[in-house]
Amino acid sequence: MTERPEFTTREYRDRVRSLAVMIVSQGKGKMREHIHLLRLAAHFNKFYKLDFFEPYQYQMRWFRSGANYLLRYLSAANQIGKTYGEAVEFAIQATALYPVWWPGFRCDRASDDTRIMWAIGISTDATRKVLQKELLGTNDARKRKEMGSGSIPRERIDFDSFITDGETVKSFRVWDATGGQTEIHFYSSTQDEKVFMGQRVMYIWVDEQSEKEAELIAQCTTRTTNTEGCVACTATPEVGATDFYNQCKHDKTGEIYFQNATWNDAPHITPERRKSMEARIPYWQRKMRSEGVPVLGVGAIYPYSDEQITCTPFKIPDHWLVLAGLDFGYSGLADPSIILFVAYDPETGKKYVFQEWSSEGEDLYGVPESEVYFNSHMPDYMARKIIDLPPEDWEEATGKEPVEFVGLGLPSIRVISPSDGNGQQAGTNMTRLEVMRDVGALTCPDAWQLHETQLPGYTNRKTLQGSISLLAQWFQDNDLKIFNTCTGLLHELRLYQWVKEGKKTVPSDKNNHHLDAMRYCSTRVEFDGVTMLRAKRKIQPPVDHSKSPYKRAMRAYSKAGAKKL
Repeated sequence: MTERPEFTTREYRDRVRSLAVMIVSQGKGKMREHIHLLRLAAHFNKFYKLDFFEPYQYQMRWFRSGANYLLRYLSAANQIGKTYGEAVEFAIQATALYPVWWPGFRCDRASDDTRIMWAIGISTDATRKVLQKELLGTNDARKRKEMGSGSIPRERIDFDSFITDGETVKSFRVWDATGGQTEIHFYSSTQDEKVFMGQRVMYIWVDEQSEKEAELIAQCTTRTTNTEGCVACTATPEVGATDFYNQCKHDKTGEIYFQNATWNDAPHITPERRKSMEARIPYWQRKMRSEGVPVLGVGAIYPYSDEQITCTPFKIPDHWLVLAGLDFGYSGLADPSIILFVAYDPETGKKYVFQEWSSEGEDLYGVPESEVYFNSHMPDYMARKIIDLPPEDWEEATGKEPVEFVGLGLPSIRVISPSDGNGQQAGTNMTRLEVMRDVGALTCPDAWQLHETQLPGYTNRKTLQGSISLLAQWFQDNDLKIFNTCTGLLHELRLYQWVKEGKKTVPSDKNNHHLDAMRYCSTRVEFDGVTMLRAKRKIQPPVDHSKSPYKRAMRAYSKAGAKKL
């Protein structure tokens, strides 16, 4: 171990700075005369950033929580000093240079007299560019002259202790005020769990959410259990409401501290700056980036309780716009066809999913519709459910009277279809939408895509994840509600999950039939919907003119007709 050096005191550094200010005020002559003192003041200013830190109120609350909680979670907006504030705490814990105002956790030495701390980022690159930069002042370990310009003072760093790999610092030691040294290790959440095993750690900083978050936190809490150490997690919840996030936010044990911090908590974010920042952030991310509130979830795609997103059914006013969304099924039971109705209140901009139909839905007697009419998942039948007219073979196929056929009650509602509506219907030379139009359903001329005003930054106008994000934002803002009678939709919503697909996290392709229909109609209702009053109008069945006197007479003027005559 390197011999312990002598250190400056806060009083001495402040005295030097004060003298430097006085010398500068006396002109260039005095400055040249005392150039050594000016350089010393500049050195302290660059390499003792701790002296200038003045915590915001939310940062003080965060620091104070360490006095009572050993697992802490800060879910914070972007650009409010989240990372910088925790880097300051990490430096204070590492050096044991606790300010007189310090209200929080105090890092002791372990029973084996070690004092080990970890800083963990989401990747090796992020750890170097963010945590290493914040703590040491440079993301390049080769730039020794910059070391100490971060939150850890230069004079406290033991430069002989560095273990590096190119630009990356793996570990180093600092001289602490307890009379010994603190050993600091940089890790990333992508590393094998084995690298975390066996150490007794006093303080761990985990920055941002990661794919292996639950396993990582389990290792961290295990490493600090015997030392009574602290685990501090800071994140802007870009990944979403992960299991660990929900565990912390909804903790009932009293052992976990959870804090949220927003742009309103950071005085340096003025109304003008906020307006500028919001203009450059996609709409569906604004809540997350400005308030530190997750929009998407790992595990649950729509991580909301029924109470948050449902409402009691009510009569849709006649002037509201309504639209039907489709999801075509191909195999009946395993892949049902879905029709969903959504309403749009033009005065408030709120949307309500108010009715659903599934080809596998059950009637009042618990009989699935597919057992009543075998081809209930086909486009022809879907169209007839919408226009309230039974199929031509209804009596023959079901043994029921036409009056026993039950439609959905809005015959003239407009219908939006996904792109597979333009696919050919098996056994015909028509597309699915052409089949529905031929029956009499009022389909939109084009297949579904986002409106130009929605997610303008997206070039893919049929984006799945983008439209999911948009709906998640609407749910969060109470701009989208589901009638609690739409049980099929709510059942799918509870089961809809993010899943791993290689290195990507994508929405599951299961439990999504109602949800896809909801995406289509809820994103287009304000642009393609018709009024509720118009949607109630009855549609007259298509008239077969092939046997009319006019058609019979016209046959004489064709070669085929002449032969028959």
